Amino acid sequence: MDMLSTLRAIPGLRRAWPGKRDSDPASVSIECVDDQGRLRAGHVTVGGAPDLLPYAGDPALPALSTQLTGRLVVHRAGRRAVVTEASRVRKIVRPHKAASLVRAHATAASVLRVTDLRTPRILGNGDDVVDLELLPGRSLDELGDAGLPGWRRLTDSWSCLGEREADLPVHGPRQEAEVLRRWLASAHRYGVIDQQDLLHEQVVDTCLSLREGSGMHVITHRDLHDGQLLWDGTDLSLLDLDTAAMAEAALDLGNLWAHADLMAVRGRLGPEAHTRVRGLLDDLARRLPVTAPRLETYYRSSALRLVFVHAFRPAAHQWLPVWVHHCLGHASPFMPLDLTNDWNNS
Repeated sequence: MDMLSTLRAIPGLRRAWPGKRDSDPASVSIECVDDQGRLRAGHVTVGGAPDLLPYAGDPALPALSTQLTGRLVVHRAGRRAVVTEASRVRKIVRPHKAASLVRAHATAASVLRVTDLRTPRILGNGDDVVDLELLPGRSLDELGDAGLPGWRRLTDSWSCLGEREADLPVHGPRQEAEVLRRWLASAHRYGVIDQQDLLHEQVVDTCLSLREGSGMHVITHRDLHDGQLLWDGTDLSLLDLDTAAMAEAALDLGNLWAHADLMAVRGRLGPEAHTRVRGLLDDLARRLPVTAPRLETYYRSSALRLVFVHAFRPAAHQWLPVWVHHCLGHASPFMPLDLTNDWNNS
């Protein structure tokens, strides 16, 4: 039995991530919904039964408790949890980790004031807890074609950032290449992808392209995509500012563009809406300090990383071959997206 078959057999599986690189035997971190409808976290090894933590319990997250006053919506074992309440979102992290999250969030939020994007206010924090304002709206991913006005608001707003700087960690080409190589190694270790040799070649080429040049560093979100953006018909809100970093503008734009293309592959964006979103992103690229080669390189890096991230999620394998085919071809924000599934013949 392989890891993918093991994951497919887990009832209510929502998400899965590679475990620690030095774990022996290799285990995968999982998040699933149990037969009582509760979110559970744990680990699983190849051919084994899931080893689940108690509901709302985690030795590494002492602030997480069954005495919840809201709904547990995220739980990654040993890493973090998120609880939504009537007017706030509580992020629970390991002890002593909250301060760095608060710093990054506050710094990014202050710079983002030049845009008309809404960001959650910090309502309070402790050693291992950050309380944030609960913002209205649905994600652009969930809205699909109906989210087009939100995409328009984003591209109008994001160009206002220009070349602004902030006291944030640096995420340069070296760091981006390391993230991509790490995801490739995890997917290879667990055997969750086909076409490993061809994908490895693409990763090597992309990492070389990343290291061949570097544009100026500006403030970036570092995980900008459709799931982080909420549209309520009036305001567009941006979540999870704690990932913010100084990086090339092409990092955020390439990641956003790759996610928009992936929405089309997954059927979340129809052909006409997808074309319009691509047009908006192309207009944004002309207003940001990016060059076409750097945008293409960061787009490829994001597109490849998405292969490896989703390879751990069995439900994604319904559409993943199309995305792999895209990545093994000339994956580019400037080329038409081929949605045909002839991956096995490539």
